[in-house]
Amino acid sequence: MDTIWVEKYRPRKLKDVAGQKYIIERLSAYVKVSNVPHMIFAGPPGTGKTTSVLALSRELYGESWSQNFNELNASVL
Repeated sequence: MDTIWVEKYRPRKLKDVAGQKYIIERLSAYVKVSNVPHMIFAGPPGTGKTTSVLALSRELYGESWSQNFNELNASVL
């Protein structure tokens, strides 16, 4: 077992993210023009914030996405 289930089945493309139609349309438009503004993703857990931004990074940067992505997570348990 190399990865946990959640990571193994997390959507890799913006078009595969479910339940956020208008947000995904906007993020896809940023990918199309290769220009992304500074953004803050906020909301309750489980709404697709991290998944959406990871898919955005993968589509913008391809294989080098992890070198061009910095996640700051301020959630408190």
